[in-house]
Amino acid sequence: MNDNKLITRMYWYVKRFLDIILSLVLIVVTFPLMIITVILLVIDLGLPIFNQRRYREGLYKKSFLMFKFRTKLMNSDNLPGKERYTKLSGLIDNLKLNELPQLFNILFWQMSFIGPRPFIPGEKLPEGKISEKRYYVRPGLTNLAYVSSKDELTHKQKLSYDVEYYDHFGFKQDLLIFLKTPLCIIRRIKKI
Repeated sequence: MNDNKLITRMYWYVKRFLDIILSLVLIVVTFPLMIITVILLVIDLGLPIFNQRRYREGLYKKSFLMFKFRTKLMNSDNLPGKERYTKLSGLIDNLKLNELPQLFNILFWQMSFIGPRPFIPGEKLPEGKISEKRYYVRPGLTNLAYVSSKDELTHKQKLSYDVEYYDHFGFKQDLLIFLKTPLCIIRRIKKI
């Protein structure tokens, strides 16, 4: 086994260790923010607070229940983009506060902080071949596609970033994505 493969294999274990430690710390630190978010969403949108039970495809296409606060109006699937949200729920969605429960998915080893965003099983996907490489890593809370573009990406473009992520898997890439994510959130908030 050459040195690069050994380093990559070792990083899988380091990544898991970091996911556990960081998710535990962030669950404790953000728990009050989660409670405030829940209260605001219940006042703004009512119940239920969680999205419909949405399973996602994880590592090796194994399904798991991804936790996420509901920010869309009920029965709004046929409405255009921004009309699915109230002002407050749209802000919570843009700040990604609705994604905080996914820290538990990371702790339960269903997700990682960084990896391809998981698909909904049976979801209509773009035409063409979807590389299996995206399923060789755990899905992530943030990803290469999210931090690499200032504009909305097509499904096909996102998929190409997933392959690029796998091909360059390692600590340096994960660190850059982790550091760029807050800047991307701020940039998107400024567009509101």
